[in-house]
Amino acid sequence: MFCSNCGAELNENSNFCSNCGQPVVSNNKVASTSSDEEIAIKEGLCNRVKSKLFVQNGHGLLTNKRFIYSKHSFAKIAVMGVLVNLTKGSYDFDIPISDIKEIKDGRQGISKTIIICTKSGEEYNFYFKDREKWLFEFKNIINKYK
Repeated sequence: MFCSNCGAELNENSNFCSNCGQPVVSNNKVASTSSDEEIAIKEGLCNRVKSKLFVQNGHGLLTNKRFIYSKHSFAKIAVMGVLVNLTKGSYDFDIPISDIKEIKDGRQGISKTIIICTKSGEEYNFYFKDREKWLFEFKNIINKYK
């Protein structure tokens, strides 16, 4: 197996690349919430829907402990165009899994989105590439915290 970020060869049980630090996402890994170790479960294109007219381009990473959102800057988007989606973006915020109250369906125009509702009442609306896979992983990891 090789790192999706830098191409370095990975050890079979690696959670992070020893060369660049990139989290290793593998369909064969099962995240354990009893462990202190943070394990990447799913990552990819994730656009935050901030209003009906404003969608922030970014990247999402779901671990067994939190959901991390990184945004792409307008300058980077202007320079790179659609190629910006191949980058990770800059850290914006994270939501601990233990703070998520529920996951529900949302919409942005004709696209289906996922709304993350926190116990404090905040709602975060996201468009995910491979939405159904993300929804499955979110519900799976949240159920482990119940």
